Amino acid sequence: MDILHLLHMQSKLVPEMFMKFNNRYELLLIIKINQPVGRKTLLNFVDMTERQLRTECEVLSKLGLISKKTTGMSITEKGEEILTEIKSSLMNDSFGKERSFIKKHFSVKEVYIVAGDFVNNEATRTEMTNLLLDKVNAKITKECVIGVSGGSTMYYVASKADETFGYGKDVTITPIRGGLSVVNTEYQANDIATKMANNSKNNYQLLHAPDNIGKKALDELVKEPVVRNALDVIDKTSIIIHSIGNAFEMAFRRRSSKEVLEVLEEKDAVSESFGSYFDEAGREIFKTSTIGMSFKDVNGIDDVFTIVGGSEKSDAVFSYLNTKPENATLIIDEAICKKIINKVNKTF
Repeated sequence: MDILHLLHMQSKLVPEMFMKFNNRYELLLIIKINQPVGRKTLLNFVDMTERQLRTECEVLSKLGLISKKTTGMSITEKGEEILTEIKSSLMNDSFGKERSFIKKHFSVKEVYIVAGDFVNNEATRTEMTNLLLDKVNAKITKECVIGVSGGSTMYYVASKADETFGYGKDVTITPIRGGLSVVNTEYQANDIATKMANNSKNNYQLLHAPDNIGKKALDELVKEPVVRNALDVIDKTSIIIHSIGNAFEMAFRRRSSKEVLEVLEEKDAVSESFGSYFDEAGREIFKTSTIGMSFKDVNGIDDVFTIVGGSEKSDAVFSYLNTKPENATLIIDEAICKKIINKVNKTF
């Protein structure tokens, strides 16, 4: 029996249980958003008497879902996990078969699908981003380095991060690769890391190093103390958040040379990720020369969160998935999901 059907049956058979579940779920969410928060402030957000609220807060505290201090109440790590589990179960139930299919076919760690189209629907963008931040939050340890990539999707994610992200933890956010450009600088990984850290009140470490430089220059650059310090932080990365780009869109954004563009065209490049370009079958056909993590390095990270939306990105996602990223938690929209499954069915 799936969770939505189970909740529906409970509401029919034991309506008071469903109401209590819903009230406590909403109370946890409100505490998370406003933490640390006192009971008097909470009364402005809930439909309860002061006595009822006191009782419910005592229950949540005894269950280990919230902590109470002089500054107010805050959600605990256990409470975060409960919220994430409930939200993901409710949100993704209608795509259960599709999630299972994609996860099994491409051998990825986990798949989450949100209804709608990321590009054309603000609600879809918000749901995908909140789901991503919740999933990452559940993996953040007391001392944690989070690596981020650049791009317009990551720019949106960074703009939605708030103080609940990594709350109470020693978090450092860093770009995982170098890359400087005079075009769309706000989409560069350095700017994403800064924006995300500032919005969530966490630390950040920048990496100032250009893309597409020669080996000799690269070897000299890594000797610089400021670059070396940045790389030392990146080496401690335990969580990565990134998106997937269309190969030629990324190549043009990097102002790649005519020779590079010819190679990508000749070898039918489809996607780009972590500086590497892949064809439809997921074969690496070219990689840029820069400082930081390579696609191979990323394979050694336990938790890689991949968020991408918009039907025009479906070919790139299909290409990326064919690399068999076993450590990836994929968050996509319904638009990409449908095209991915259609492509798989046409292949076989």
